[in-house]
Amino acid sequence: MTDMWTILKVLTWTRDYLAEKGVENSRLESEWLLCEVLGLDRVGLYVNFDKPLTASELTACRAFVGRRARREPLQYILGSQDFFGLDFEVSPGVLIPRHDTESLVRKP
Repeated sequence: MTDMWTILKVLTWTRDYLAEKGVENSRLESEWLLCEVLGLDRVGLYVNFDKPLTASELTACRAFVGRRARREPLQYILGSQDFFGLDFEVSPGVLIPRHDTESLVRKP
């Protein structure tokens, strides 16, 4: 029997791998990557920890994890970034909006 890759197992492996590659917040980023692949929110991951991933989901997850391990910004991988309550589409051709710059947008 082949080894089954459940959500929990993929999260654990991804967290450890990204941490080994020096990615800060490797657990949270692992969750976000897997949420994107599976089309779930973070709560959905937690209530489906024992769900096995399909071959296509594993392939997509590996691609995302590989990109992040090579230090590609998470926002480029996910394709979006929340800024000032709005969801902005981002790609390598644009700057990533940062939460700490929201204070520049606020009225005094």
